[in-house]
Amino acid sequence: MKKLQYTIEDKAIAELFGRQNFTTKESAIFELVKNAYDSGSPSCLIEITDTKILISDRGKGMDDEDISINWMHVGRSNKGYKDDESDRVLAGSKGVGRFAIARLGGYSKVKTKKEKSQSILWKTDWENTELEEIEDLPNTGTSIEINDLREQWRTKDVKLLLDFLERAYCDSVMKISVKFDQEDYSVLPILGNLELGKNYVTKIIISYNSQTFTLTTSIISDEFEDEVRDMTSTDIKYFKNEKDMSKVFEKQIKKGDVTLEMLKELGNFDAEFYFSLDLVTKDNKKRFSYKHGTLSERVNTGVILYRNAFSISSLEGKKDWLGLSARARKSPAAATHNSGSWRVRANQFSGRVNIDKLENKKLEDLSNRQGLDENNYYETFIKIIDVGISTFERYRQNIIREINSFNKEKEDEEKERKKYEEIKKFLKKPQSVKKLPPKSIENLASEIVGIQQEIKTAAQATKETEEKFRYEARILNVLATQGLKASGIAHELHTDRTDLDKGYSMVIDTLKRLGMWEELSNESNTKIASRNVPDILKRLDKTNQKLKQFLDVMLGRIEKNSFQKTIISINKAFEDVCESWKADYASLEINVVGNEIGNENYSLAEDVFNVIFDNLILNSIQCNPTIEKLIINISYTIQRDTIIFDYRDNGIGLTGIYKEDPLLTLEVHESSREEGHGLGMWIINNSLHYIDGRVTKIYNDNGYRINFVLKGVEIGDETD
Repeated sequence: MKKLQYTIEDKAIAELFGRQNFTTKESAIFELVKNAYDSGSPSCLIEITDTKILISDRGKGMDDEDISINWMHVGRSNKGYKDDESDRVLAGSKGVGRFAIARLGGYSKVKTKKEKSQSILWKTDWENTELEEIEDLPNTGTSIEINDLREQWRTKDVKLLLDFLERAYCDSVMKISVKFDQEDYSVLPILGNLELGKNYVTKIIISYNSQTFTLTTSIISDEFEDEVRDMTSTDIKYFKNEKDMSKVFEKQIKKGDVTLEMLKELGNFDAEFYFSLDLVTKDNKKRFSYKHGTLSERVNTGVILYRNAFSISSLEGKKDWLGLSARARKSPAAATHNSGSWRVRANQFSGRVNIDKLENKKLEDLSNRQGLDENNYYETFIKIIDVGISTFERYRQNIIREINSFNKEKEDEEKERKKYEEIKKFLKKPQSVKKLPPKSIENLASEIVGIQQEIKTAAQATKETEEKFRYEARILNVLATQGLKASGIAHELHTDRTDLDKGYSMVIDTLKRLGMWEELSNESNTKIASRNVPDILKRLDKTNQKLKQFLDVMLGRIEKNSFQKTIISINKAFEDVCESWKADYASLEINVVGNEIGNENYSLAEDVFNVIFDNLILNSIQCNPTIEKLIINISYTIQRDTIIFDYRDNGIGLTGIYKEDPLLTLEVHESSREEGHGLGMWIINNSLHYIDGRVTKIYNDNGYRINFVLKGVEIGDETD
């Protein structure tokens, strides 16, 4: 058998691995800088003129054998994980980086000297390549001279190169310098020497341990004034959270999309993010007690992915590779939103994610070195980072919500207290302003300014409310559309109610008249379930009865008067809810204990009450499909205008990530069930906020248990 080998023209190689492989001239120079780093050089100098580019280092250099066996062998790399002599993790591995030279120019010369070896010259025009010995160079190292430049270099091009290198290089063991037009520039890592309160207001550090599947998120913040400590129960300076990613990925593991082996093979990695607002207005600085205004030296690099000393090309911060903008579009709620999830914006977030060539070998470079292969490991990697970012988002939103709530109460009190005395006098006698003393005029002007500020605040609050309803409408419109479809079918079925109600008995009577019932009921015809007509009819009748109950629920819940605020009895409301559920589920037991006294009633919209408890009961049923006897215990206590509820069941309780972070169940689209939509608990939380209520605690012990309160409930009586 004759063995064959491909023969490839040098020019074709230069075109494929050089001009087409490196999308920009900056990335081509970057590749040659990495070669200098791998050589152990303490420095790398890049000199650019109108006619040539010279990149020189003082590394190990090459000899004739290195050139012949490695440099000229496409796809071969003699670089392992780490260089023993310099202790540097080597950046190269694919054996094609040298073709970056072809991206920059049409003719090149490489002078190089290795210790105890003769200096040599390698030169090529990418059609003819030659190697020769030359007069000995004074030092070891390599000098790459690129001529016949494919693009002209101007000052702005050099600025782009400097920006690129400052983003792409994060080490300090090799000094990188650029010389152009008689100017010398030093490349300094862009994320070096950052200060809290100067370049950013919050640092988020995440660390993933692939052996324990633990993601640790630490938050160090200087965003708020110390006075905020009195407004929130959250530590405004430091926060730490640990999550078991095997529980976070519980659904994906069950489906087989992710495995525990994958979570282990992904390897350890860490990240450091820097958060700050792009613009802080004076009003918002005061309103939310921000410690800093708009930062003049704010870091704004985007998020950079580093593999050891160098970034992955195209992921050097200019591309939103973490999808922060897409996350924000999906959940556009403001941080003050009571139930919607705030998402950090891309222009508010900078930082670095660090991976290692060996530890994270499953995160593979694309063949053109312009990013990572977006395989299952990469998707899992992004999701883990997303969980860390979400931890910060919930931490910050909780603080903002409590500040907003505190300020709202304070503003309401101030409105009640404040009197516009001077304005009242002025309105009664406008001309009297001419006779007022200077101090009174100042007071009048101050009060007018106060009114203007209130109008401005009200306008801002209106804007936030509009944003809130736009966000909620997107979700609720989907539910409403499905509900309308179901109610339309319910109305059609309602006309056939007689068939549902009497169909079973009518069929049996007909079969009896035809003399077929006894034959169908005898033992020989009922042994096989699929041929047991009496049993089939009984099951159909049971289904028909459930359809009748469904019609009653659908047509009753959407009547207009159900949405009006009325005087209701809490006990009576519970009786109605329990009756409807017990009728559908024989194995369901609901016990209600409350301290409602006499004929006291409460002004509360019936639909809100039903929505809350219907969703809680439905959640208990759906999360416990195999439990033989589901017991739900509800207790409530009335304290003046506040009702305190305690709801619990004897089911399996919270699982996975929700056991560690119970309040996460209130976020939209969070569900422990594979087929769950994650809207039930979000709707409960949203409904509570609409009537000035809130969830106070969700327990993570046996069974599911939640505490919540309704405030501002008006007390009336049946004669009102």
